[in-house]
Amino acid sequence: MLVGMTLLSVTAWATDLLTAEPSKLVFDNAGDKQLVRLLLNGEKLPATDIKDWMLLAGERSYTHMISITPTGDGVLVGPSATAEVGTYLLVINTRKGTVQIDVSTPLAGHESILEKTVKELGVSEEEARVQLGFSQRFERGSITLNLPSTYYTGDMLEIEVPENGTHRCVWKINGNTVLEGVGQTVLKQMITVAGPMEITYEEWSDSTLLSTAKAQCNVLQRPSINLETTVNTTTTFRGPANYERYSWYVENELCCHQPAINHVFDKPGVYHVTCVSSQPLDPSLKESREDVFEVTVR
Repeated sequence: MLVGMTLLSVTAWATDLLTAEPSKLVFDNAGDKQLVRLLLNGEKLPATDIKDWMLLAGERSYTHMISITPTGDGVLVGPSATAEVGTYLLVINTRKGTVQIDVSTPLAGHESILEKTVKELGVSEEEARVQLGFSQRFERGSITLNLPSTYYTGDMLEIEVPENGTHRCVWKINGNTVLEGVGQTVLKQMITVAGPMEITYEEWSDSTLLSTAKAQCNVLQRPSINLETTVNTTTTFRGPANYERYSWYVENELCCHQPAINHVFDKPGVYHVTCVSSQPLDPSLKESREDVFEVTVR
């Protein structure tokens, strides 16, 4: 007697990816406007999904300095009538998540917020930086270290500072040196550990410390994607779109490099399937991303 067994099929997807194009805006004139497209998994996000936005510099909000108009094609962004020279972070909150856009406003003929504060308060430039919350400002020239407040494990940390001649650069993460050398002005480091993270940058001439700066952020464990399936069921896992390389791990054991995999669990229990995506085809995507599926097999 033949007994037939039907294999059910379950498909799991990586979490939605919300991006902005472009991810950096520069306004040279007060009347400039630029269109920013908000994309969810590569598809246009409806304007009705936009909730609110903030324009930040250091620890302060300067939302009154930005003009944003949602349109059918995205959001039209430009300086408001009260805009001042500076470098900001535009945070747009939507029903599908949050996107961050770097905004620079050279605005020829305008004073910077820092210059204006120095004049109004009659304090030094360093004191004005503290007043404004510019805690990530370098001592050398006008170099600024910009970091998001939050990263996830599996993200690639990328920081670049302007060239510094023949000075020796030292980069540290939580006090441990991770990169050192003459002209090493670019730090690229995979983030693997959750928790508070402090980045330290130093410039040296022989044994003399010329400048130093520190910046802090928080690293979160990327939330697992929960999934239930049954024994002897073919389960399909798909990675995020628009990456060239994928590495799949089942219980920390490498199994393949395809955009999607099929797997059959032969015993009940809780399993972890991890997808590490790298080499993005879209420049707006992070260089590396890690998605973890927590699978309950019954």
